[in-house]
Amino acid sequence: MRTVADVIRASRSNLHNRLNGSAKPSLGYHKARDVTTLLRLPKLVAKRTNYGYPRITALLNGDLRSLGLPPVNNKRVYRIMANSSLLLE
Repeated sequence: MRTVADVIRASRSNLHNRLNGSAKPSLGYHKARDVTTLLRLPKLVAKRTNYGYPRITALLNGDLRSLGLPPVNNKRVYRIMANSSLLLE
């Protein structure tokens, strides 16, 4: 096991967990708060088709602050827009 781990440059514990089936499979990224963000994004993107995710994030955060909700991180907005095919081409 040590030789294999050295050759593929992986940790032995990772290989051991994968072989024994104790490693958890990745289920993808999902947060409950993303659903509310996803409902607002298509409206903003449809109004301003030339805006990228940084500007959309600024608009979204302005709307959220006016409603008294916490702002959203631009990386989260990028991830949601990428998964929903809302990014600029």
